[in-house]
Amino acid sequence: MTAALVFPAGFLWGAATAAHQVEGDNTNSDWWEWEHRAGSPVPEPSGRACEHYTRYADDVKLLADAGLNTYRYSVEWARVEPAEGEFDEAQLDHYVRMTDVVRAAGLTPVVTLHHFTLPQWLAARGGWTDQRTPELFGRYCERVVRHLGGRVDWFCTINEPGNVAVGGYLGVFGWPPGSTSYDEFRRAADGLTNGHRAALRAVKSVRPEARVGLTHGMQEWTANAAGRSPMREVRRMFEDIYLEASADDDFVGVQTYTRERVGPQGLVGPEPGVPTTIMGYEFWPEALEATIRRAWAYTGGTPILVTENGIATAEDAERVAYVRRALEGVLRCLADGIEIGGYTYWSLLDNFEWALGYGPTFGLVSVDRETQERVVKDSARWLGRVARANALVD
Repeated sequence: MTAALVFPAGFLWGAATAAHQVEGDNTNSDWWEWEHRAGSPVPEPSGRACEHYTRYADDVKLLADAGLNTYRYSVEWARVEPAEGEFDEAQLDHYVRMTDVVRAAGLTPVVTLHHFTLPQWLAARGGWTDQRTPELFGRYCERVVRHLGGRVDWFCTINEPGNVAVGGYLGVFGWPPGSTSYDEFRRAADGLTNGHRAALRAVKSVRPEARVGLTHGMQEWTANAAGRSPMREVRRMFEDIYLEASADDDFVGVQTYTRERVGPQGLVGPEPGVPTTIMGYEFWPEALEATIRRAWAYTGGTPILVTENGIATAEDAERVAYVRRALEGVLRCLADGIEIGGYTYWSLLDNFEWALGYGPTFGLVSVDRETQERVVKDSARWLGRVARANALVD
């Protein structure tokens, strides 16, 4: 095997989930209320989801048995603090037990402290636009990290803040709170960046040795001459504001799925005739290499962790082809001296995909909606072989 196909020693090979998308019955969250609101843009509620809240041990075993060595999952704020200032010890204990199962399976836990959802009481106050939210988020993070003790060495503070701000406060994705106000977007962006900084301080106050970073939803952005100025503005709203807030982070979480074209009036979608995924994204695995290079350059060399990358497809062979090409790009980045600590596939399970319901299938493992039966896909076995070899293999 040539050195060009081998990854660094200690490379993290993982799969990811998010609490609301897999746990089920997350009734205290703003997303639950949003799904059940009259006229909701969500085609179907999350409901039981994948019942991961009770089935996590079996799901963790599937991940470990496949050959992966890392599990990225989130703690649900709406469960931990169901009312302002009231922390549920039983829920905190649940995430301790879950983390113990992850570690016992030989997996490195990577814990996300906020993955899109807010407690309903906080959403009613204005969510990320409320001036106290960063402080309250920091308090919650401190409580979670203290309860987890020394079990977790990797923490992601906020998942894709650019998508939270644009999707929820400019009305782009059909996400709560459904605002279309640029002023609210700006206040939310400030709240998210300040919230990240508060979370970073909170984690470090308890676990100074832990590695902490923000995860960024990034695309490879393209534009013709007329679209370059709008492209820079759109990219700033989704990415740059938050990359700038990551100056003190231990790592940059890069999360990439495709490339986006921008014209004079904004996003224009894929070119006619190009292959697309269930999400409507252009099939373009090379976007991961482009965004790793951009994050590395923009931050002046902060280490990278690929915290999400994957494809929604009904054809599992297409999933393998996508990930192979994406990993070839990771290897090219490594060969150029870019520090990359791991690759995490999104997602472990076919799950609730926010305002698109259960249609898009990203998972390495399929889930029967009626029986909750899990079926491991060939792509999971292939990625596990790559992880065991720590090299790109057939």
